[in-house]
Amino acid sequence: MSSTEHSTVVAVPAAYREWQDRAKGLLEPLLPLMESGKAEIAIEGVPSDHDLNADRLESFARPLALFAHWRHSLNQYSTDEDKELSNPMEAWFRDALRLGTDPESSEFWGFSSNFHQHSVEMGLMVVGLELSRDWLWDSLEDVERDQVLDWLESDVGNGHHWNNHMFFGIFILEFLIREGRGYDSYRIVIDRWFEELEGMYHGEGWFMDGMNQAFDYYNAYAWHYYGLWWIRLYGESNPERCDRWRAYAGPFLKEYPRFFSASGEHPAFGRSITYRFNAIAPFGLAQWVGANPVDPGLARQVCERNLDFFLSKPIFQRQSCLSLGWHDRFEEMVESYSCGGSVYWAAKAFSPLLLDLDDPFWSEAKEPLPASEADSSRAFKVPSLVVRSTDGAVEILNAGSQIASTNTRFGPYKWGKLSYRSGIGFLITRDPKRDPLDAGLTAENAAAGKRYGRHYTTPIIVEEDQLACLYSLGAKDEQFQIGVESHVWWRKGWQLIVHRYKAQQPALIRMGGYALSSADPSSLKSAPQEGFSLVENETVGASLQNISGFEACRVVTRLSEEDGPRLHIQAPYHILNTLDSNVDRGSGFLACLSWSGENREEGTPWKVESLESGNWLLRHDSLGEWRVEDAFLPALPLV
Repeated sequence: MSSTEHSTVVAVPAAYREWQDRAKGLLEPLLPLMESGKAEIAIEGVPSDHDLNADRLESFARPLALFAHWRHSLNQYSTDEDKELSNPMEAWFRDALRLGTDPESSEFWGFSSNFHQHSVEMGLMVVGLELSRDWLWDSLEDVERDQVLDWLESDVGNGHHWNNHMFFGIFILEFLIREGRGYDSYRIVIDRWFEELEGMYHGEGWFMDGMNQAFDYYNAYAWHYYGLWWIRLYGESNPERCDRWRAYAGPFLKEYPRFFSASGEHPAFGRSITYRFNAIAPFGLAQWVGANPVDPGLARQVCERNLDFFLSKPIFQRQSCLSLGWHDRFEEMVESYSCGGSVYWAAKAFSPLLLDLDDPFWSEAKEPLPASEADSSRAFKVPSLVVRSTDGAVEILNAGSQIASTNTRFGPYKWGKLSYRSGIGFLITRDPKRDPLDAGLTAENAAAGKRYGRHYTTPIIVEEDQLACLYSLGAKDEQFQIGVESHVWWRKGWQLIVHRYKAQQPALIRMGGYALSSADPSSLKSAPQEGFSLVENETVGASLQNISGFEACRVVTRLSEEDGPRLHIQAPYHILNTLDSNVDRGSGFLACLSWSGENREEGTPWKVESLESGNWLLRHDSLGEWRVEDAFLPALPLV
């Protein structure tokens, strides 16, 4: 065994070597797929809706990002065994870069153009090239570097989507400037794009993702990740901007550990969740640039538990590469812009490998995750989210999913459900006319054969103990419309949910509980009663109880292949409760209780003692009295 000179000076922390091994384990299956004379890696997966060249480039650029992080770590510590992998991979990436950027080669990736996916991959590649100067960029001949720069210049002047994508144009221009290919106009464009990006900052560390109008995990693995990378690579050009972006990251990262359950999993929420452990991307990078407000021991705990959670799941496909999906391979859940190589954006999770061996990230004792210490609830006013933990699980209650009309093609149910919970996941739909039933309110237009879930939503209340929002169920095509105002309170694993609705036509309104999943359909069980139902899988249960307005409690299942295609992001089979109400044109209230958790005693029904105007009283055998006082609460008859 041999090691680099640095390792003889500073002891190699065991945790550092473990991180190297995790990255190495993800890289090893790629080596047999790196065919000589090719500029792409043949990773199995569905094609994207971009074009073949975009998918080919993704299969190079995203694995390069993973390899660049791991290869950078070898400058601090490596073994002969490591070099048996790194040497041939270095050679392949070097040759593939030459081939892919050569317009005369059959392997040419093609040029970028307005709003093309190449802009994204080029911007990512710039980060990879900067991180790999010692073994990749500086090893190229002058004519080869000129060829790559010529290719990157095809992005100059192109349109970039008005969201986090503008960062990619910035990285490309910055790299061209550094390599002597810049003009005065490039700096003006960079400043203009930063002005646009900073205009998307809404406070508390949160950015709205531009035209997507969404607040989700892109805030972590795009906005703060790219902002911190810019500081590290190009920040000397504008120190004041560096200060601003450090200030943006601070309040977000300080609270971000709350989004991770005791298991390390974060609730599936928003688009591109197939990147999985990419959610931890900003912690190591923030530590690297001196902008991490989180204690290093806690930051490492979050990162390791999240990474190891997913690595313990069957997330690998037939080639042993990362698959598209969440807990396993499930390509139907991914967005149309994804392909086999897309998931390697998970490479961003390995930013801790950029840290020095003597960094406190490696030496400080790991701290327990907030969710594992005590139940808590934190309201985030800007994204209109409440993040609460109970018995180690984490739940995101969502009062403000402002889903843009252009974003609905990615699945509005990824933002539009009332809540999202770790360990449970959610249902997708294969039929764009019928939104999923779980974790929220839907309305069915029998005449059109359509079922509508929540889209654009306006928050009303976002507090530590309550949220409320206003939205509509329906669509313009049929002028079908039901206005809904939903209020939610919570106690332990329970939610008290009260909807005030006004229907412009008769409809079937259904409230869905959490959908539980399993790979073994025999483990999915139900125990329906009058106005109440409990469903269970191997680990958790979910209850739904009518308080007022619902007529029937039903159990909806997929327990065999004959029940239709898979819909759950966690496992092939699922079960959930629904409460149904056929309403006529007019106004009314619907009220229910929804529960999820592992303690089945807590999941038993409540006794409703009083539903007076502004003052409701509930009682539970395990949880005791629950009094909710709020002017919104109507006087309703006891069921």
